[in-house]
Amino acid sequence: MTIVLGTRFLRCGLIAGGLLVADGRGRAADPTTAPAQTPTTAEVLGTLHEADQKEIQAGRIAQKDGQSKAVKDYGKMLVKDHTAADDQVAALAQRQNVDLVAATPAPGPNDMGTMATGPDFDKKFAQEMLDDHRKAIAALTAARDHTADPQLRKLLTDLLPTLEKHAAAAQKIVDAEFGK
Repeated sequence: MTIVLGTRFLRCGLIAGGLLVADGRGRAADPTTAPAQTPTTAEVLGTLHEADQKEIQAGRIAQKDGQSKAVKDYGKMLVKDHTAADDQVAALAQRQNVDLVAATPAPGPNDMGTMATGPDFDKKFAQEMLDDHRKAIAALTAARDHTADPQLRKLLTDLLPTLEKHAAAAQKIVDAEFGK
């Protein structure tokens, strides 16, 4: 996902970057050199926690820097929904004795990109949210379908409708912005 930090955007691999295929240390495996393996519940929870925190931050920035009511409202929805999702992630981590702090991946070297803020913020933000939520939906679905942990499968199933709602809302903003 991409969020504005001053005049910079923070790129988050959300779930797509490291959730489905991991190298055993919680990092995305190089598909050309490493066999794919299903990440552990701890790795998935850590990645979800990181993604939720970045989505919450993105929502706050959208509320502050958004030009339109739609983007500001979208930001409010991100904060509310990802705070609730992170509470679910933390609860499952606690039930399974997962150290969420230890399981959360460190930001990678490619997490920063640049984009200007200002009049184009809404359009760029909404397009990034749409792209990232589509990737997240695909990755979350794949992780759900590959996990052997029934509690994790239920959590992922429960989180999918929220991500789908976010993608649909971002699509509406993109349609409105690109229609101008």
